Amino acid sequence: MRGGIKWVCLASVLWGTAGLVGKGLTDGHGLDPLAVAAWRLLVSSPLLLFAAWREGVRLGTSAVPLRSHAGWFLLFGLAVAGYQLGYFSAVDRTMVATATLLAVCTAPLFVALVARWAFGERLTFRVTGALVLGLAGTILMIGVDSLAGLVNPRWWSGNALALAAAICYGGYILIGKRMTGELPPIRIVAVAFTLGAVFLLPFLRFPGPSWEAWGMILYLGLVPTGVAYMFYITGLNRTTATRASIAALLEPLTATLLAVALLGERLSPWEWVGAFLLFLSLFLLASPGKVKRQERAPSP
Repeated sequence: MRGGIKWVCLASVLWGTAGLVGKGLTDGHGLDPLAVAAWRLLVSSPLLLFAAWREGVRLGTSAVPLRSHAGWFLLFGLAVAGYQLGYFSAVDRTMVATATLLAVCTAPLFVALVARWAFGERLTFRVTGALVLGLAGTILMIGVDSLAGLVNPRWWSGNALALAAAICYGGYILIGKRMTGELPPIRIVAVAFTLGAVFLLPFLRFPGPSWEAWGMILYLGLVPTGVAYMFYITGLNRTTATRASIAALLEPLTATLLAVALLGERLSPWEWVGAFLLFLSLFLLASPGKVKRQERAPSP
């Protein structure tokens, strides 16, 4: 498996565990989704800042050039916070499946189009095939019924928020790719996620006095956020933005398989077809093949 895709897939698997933990915090401990998102970024920040410091020691540089990159860091932090706000607000105003479909599936298309213009990333036959298979598989995994929410006028405001979340998600992939050419990767997410945590502080709420709730909050912030985004930015530094956005579709597949294994949920035949298409998409991305000059990520 190519190095960059491997790291993105590892991040996506960890992201896939976040849904179960978030559901436990909202259903079992009374936290609203925006509070969960705020805790997720706030807890991840110290871990990412420590990892960035260690990265600086290893590279022999500890200074963060905030002034020269302030605009990009601000945009990255706003995009991280905007995704959380947009997606969870969309869930309240449209079908959950439709919000997930729009937020997850439109981001790779947005990234592919912008990355072609911004970075000269070429949509080769292999990458295009992986994109088509990945999107088709994700739609089948989420449920074809989610398409019904696209045409119902009462849910259009929620759909618009989900699209805004997708733009934020795709945006911070593209910004991250742009910045990895100039800065150490862990440093980028450390500063951006700290800014994102500050932006979400107004939504912070405390759970009840429960060790279980605090354990879940710590896990959510440290593993599927802090560690996962370190993996993701490392992979993004080694592959193209388009490939990274497609590989991230492994997240809903992981969440679905965990629900089957831990919650006793069952997949329909079409959902199994979707899972197969997603695996096939990842195979196309990860299998060895000649990467043409135009498709390669810019050298850092």
